[in-house]
Formats: sequence, C-alpha cells, structure tokens
Amino acid sequence: MKKVLIIGSGGREHALGWKLRQSYDVKALHAPGNGGTEEGSARNISIDGTKKENFHYLFNFVEKEDIDMVVVCPEAPLADGIVDFFNLRGYDKIFGPTAGASLLESDKFFSFDLMNDLGIPQADSIKCYSTDQAERAIEKLSTKKGVVIKARGLTAGKGVTVCDSREQALAEIRKHAEKYGPEVLISKRLFGEEFSVFGISDGNEVLPFEMAFQDHKKLCDGDKGPNTGGMGAYGPAQIVSANTIKKINYDIMIPVVRRMKDRGYSYKGFLYAGMMMTEDGPKVIEFNVRFGDPECQPAMMLLKSDLYHIMSSSLEEKLDQAKMEFNSGASCCVVLAAKGYPEAYEKEKGLEISGLEEATEMKNIKVFHAGTRKENGKILTNGGRVLGVTSYSENGIEEAIGLSYEAAQKINILGGFHYRNDIGRKALRKWN
Repeated sequence: MKKVLIIGSGGREHALGWKLRQSYDVKALHAPGNGGTEEGSARNISIDGTKKENFHYLFNFVEKEDIDMVVVCPEAPLADGIVDFFNLRGYDKIFGPTAGASLLESDKFFSFDLMNDLGIPQADSIKCYSTDQAERAIEKLSTKKGVVIKARGLTAGKGVTVCDSREQALAEIRKHAEKYGPEVLISKRLFGEEFSVFGISDGNEVLPFEMAFQDHKKLCDGDKGPNTGGMGAYGPAQIVSANTIKKINYDIMIPVVRRMKDRGYSYKGFLYAGMMMTEDGPKVIEFNVRFGDPECQPAMMLLKSDLYHIMSSSLEEKLDQAKMEFNSGASCCVVLAAKGYPEAYEKEKGLEISGLEEATEMKNIKVFHAGTRKENGKILTNGGRVLGVTSYSENGIEEAIGLSYEAAQKINILGGFHYRNDIGRKALRKWN
C-alpha cells in the first residue's frame, strides 16, 4: 500500500487527492491542504511545500514518512526547481517537470521561441523588454479588434490583458508593467472559442485526456470584468472531438516534450495546452506545466481510470502501457469566490461557511475546497476562490449545470459569495 504527498492547498489539489485516494493501492495521502482535504485517509501537514525555503523540510518529511510518490501541483515550486531538488538527493518518485522544463509556463518568451522553432501554430507576437518597446509593438500588431498583452513570468493566471483596441492597450500597458514588470509578449489578438487540453507526460510520450474542457477566466457573466484564476469550468467541451485532441497531442504536445528532452529537461508530469479554435484551425494561446484549476475538478469527476497507476507509469517511463478511460456524461464546476476577488478580499477571510452538509448530501455533487480552513470544527473562508461546487451527470451538461447551481445555492457566508451564473452556458448550444 502506497503513501502519497500532494504539494499545494487549492481546489485542484483537493480534487487530485480525492481521485488518488480512490486507488486500491493508496493507503495514505498527505498535503498542506485546506479545510476540506482531511477526509478518509488524507491528513494535512504543516509544511508549505510551495515555498522554496521549505524544500529541505519537505524532503526530510518524505524520507521520514517513506512517501512513495510526491505530486507537485502549483507552478511556483516547479519553476523554483523542487523536482530538481528531490532528484539531486536521489528521490525520483516526484511527479512534475524540472525547472528547465517549467520554463514552458514560467517564461512566455521561452514558450514563444519554442513554438516558433517547432512550427506550432500561435499568434504573431513580439517580445518586449521595456514599456517603450511594448508601445511600439502594440502600434504594429494592433488591429481594429485590439491586441493582447501577456506578462513574461508567472502571474497566477492573471497576467494576460485582452484589449479591444490599440488605444486601450496603450492606456493599459504602463499599469500592466507596474503590476507584472516591463517584460511582456505583445500578441496579435486571436478570435474563436477557447478550450483546454491536458495530458500526462513521461518525458517521451504524452497520454492525453481525450476530451477538452472550458475554463471561465473573467470575473463576471458574459466574460466581463478582470481576469481571475478561473471562475468555473466544464467538460467535455463539444467544440473539439477526441480525434482533434489526438492530433493536438501528436502535432503539439509530444513534440514539445521531446524537444525538452533534447535540451536535457526532464518532463514527467501534467501538460496543459490552452488552445483557441480559430478560422484557421486550433492555435496555442499558452502552455502550463500543471493541471488547470478549476478544469481539474470536472476532469477528476469524469475520469474512470486509476489515476495513481497512470502517474506511476509516467514516473517509470511506461505510459505506453497505460490507458485513460472516462465516464460518459458531463461535469460542471462553479467557483464560489469571496466578494472583492481577485483584488481586495482579505477582509472576507475567517467567515463561517454554512450549508456545506446540505450541498454534499446531494447525489453526484462534490464540493472541492480551495480557500478554506478548519477551526474548532467549523469551515471558514481563507482565500479568494473559496469552493468549487462540482457535479456529474450521465445525462449531459444541461443536468450537470443545474446540479452545480442547485448545490451552490445551498452554501453561504455572511454577505454572500460572488459567482458567475453562466458557467457552461456555451456548451448548451453544442449539446442541444
């Protein structure tokens, strides 16, 4: 029987832990966790493994507890080299790409150059090292429908500004630089419907999730307001077929992983391709080196296969022997966020959450915790994105959406949550 340690404490980590515990081989699961992750055999630990200064303490914990697998979920510790840290000390059962491979997400310039080198379709872009260069690039790449500003480094999913006009971009660029730094990728704006494709890599091959998911990045209904870490997601997204995903895997994801290997960068972990279906076919918007949040939540509800076995195959470079199967139907995740998110939500921390039991008693509902903590037997708010109310329906997306919102309406805090009312709405016209 195996012991697993998950690094991270959000909704994605809760969902992955929930799925891993379903394996007959997993005896115990540990994580920094949150107010909802201590369920079944899962236990929270006090070490925050996302911080580089804690890698040493985390490694000592892994040795002492004889942990069989470490799963690194957030991008920051991956970019900081947690996998390299463990590998150099003789521990190779850590799931995640090395720091070099993590440049795919942590450095937009690196990923842009890599895609150019491999001939992967993406938006025309210009790398800018100063705000003056960015302004000139905006003048060059703007169309009547605008342009896109992308921060070079990690920004927790909030560093992209989609501008509707050249004038808006020129007004935004200095504010963007103050928040995320002067180095930006200015990109021609693409049009179409976005979707997310996920896979697991063993450094040679990529085993794809043969269904797409759609995230909802904007804060408000109708894709309005500022970017967030994600206000909800659903799957499968009918905009792309399983055959299209296989093609994306063979033409885009596998070549990226193999080029990483050629450069000496080990890539054993999740690979996330953020795509847009344009008139010219699918194009890459961005790569991430971890599972998306909140796409992970519906993905875990739909995944039928033993996730621990698949991840073990990745670490052993035997993905060609693994298989991924899914339940039929659909899943929807609605994120309940603190009012003021994604900016000023600190005053919303420490509020008692009511209605969780009523929601979790509903059939085919799982409430994944993100920004929560447990205190004196009560679940309190402890972050911006607080909960991911996630459903599964074998009857399809319309029923799944209804279940999620029915459950969400049972959960509350003083002053109420903020959540979007249109998660999955795009899917209804695809299914009906």
